[in-house]
Amino acid sequence: MLLKTFKGRILAVSMGTTVLAVAIFGYGLASIYYQHMHKCLSRSLTFLGNMIVHEYDVSQWSPQTVERIWNDDQLKSVMKGGLIDTMEMEVTHSQPPASDERLYHAVRLKDGRYFVISSSTAKINDELFRMIGSRWIFFLFGFVFTTGIIYLLVRHLFAPFNALVNHCLTCDDPDNKPERVSGGLEIVALRDAIATLQQRISGLQKAQHDSMKALTHELKTPLAQLRLRIDIADQKKEWNADAIASAREEIDTIASKITTILHSTEQPSAAEKINVKESFDTWIEELRPLWEHRGLRFRLDVAEAAAISLPRMPFDRVARILLENALNHTCPGSDILIRCHQGVLEIENPVCEHKTALIHSSGKGLEIANMLCDYYGWKLHTEKDEHRYRVVFSVAQGD
Repeated sequence: MLLKTFKGRILAVSMGTTVLAVAIFGYGLASIYYQHMHKCLSRSLTFLGNMIVHEYDVSQWSPQTVERIWNDDQLKSVMKGGLIDTMEMEVTHSQPPASDERLYHAVRLKDGRYFVISSSTAKINDELFRMIGSRWIFFLFGFVFTTGIIYLLVRHLFAPFNALVNHCLTCDDPDNKPERVSGGLEIVALRDAIATLQQRISGLQKAQHDSMKALTHELKTPLAQLRLRIDIADQKKEWNADAIASAREEIDTIASKITTILHSTEQPSAAEKINVKESFDTWIEELRPLWEHRGLRFRLDVAEAAAISLPRMPFDRVARILLENALNHTCPGSDILIRCHQGVLEIENPVCEHKTALIHSSGKGLEIANMLCDYYGWKLHTEKDEHRYRVVFSVAQGD
């Protein structure tokens, strides 16, 4: 379970690295100790070999000479508690070869022979293992202490990350950064990166929400027209060819709008020349069933050649929202005035106290129009008194 967390893995790697470092250090220390003990044993053999050759006539090597040497008090004192183990003495005609199991010291005699004294190195290994075995408790204490220090350091290291995680889980405002988070430039940079990511996610969510509102608003008008045609056909108790054709046309309009909105993934930036009067004539004709049903009339004060250079799609959306808004809130039998002069579009309609909306909209039409105007730098404001409601949409100078 410990290794399932990033913090646990760092702790485990740190502990493993500590154990490996101690093992490597211990191995190096043991190697130094082993070499030092070899030198001590070699010096002891050298001292004993020189002493024996000086004190005894080893050229006359015999069992009696060996017995006198072994009973020498100085020899017994040197061997007592030292590293010499299973010592052997002999006189040979050649020097013995070197060996890791035994150390040899040879003294050349006058007759050309060699007095050789040797000792096993087994006692060095025993002393090394005994020393380590008697002090294992210090290694254990060191390991526990090092583990605790590493654990506290890891917790201290991850404290800023924990603060960031808590902020991300509990933050309702993406712009509210956890100012108290500390831990160096890296932690502060990570905090800012997370805050920026939260802001982008929030912006994308808002854009998605606005897109859904725009989609809902765009589909309300053709749906209202389709419902009106169905109501009229139902009142007349007949479905003639014209009514069926009109209903099919409205259904095609809805499908076309859905396709256009869903595929509008980029904000159009290329400006094109738009004939204002032709655009309004087209929209008024599309909305004919609604304004005829209410007995409304349109008065266009727009020159035939009036044109503006703007991105078509956002302009069409804003202008149509304003037109549908006027259509939806104008009293039956009233006139809607549309005026365009030098890039300033005005839509004016009389105010009705008691009205029934033709298009049951989401109430977000003007909000969408204002959002588009803010994005493109256009100006949109409304004027209202007890007699009329007026919208002024300033886009560009006329050509």
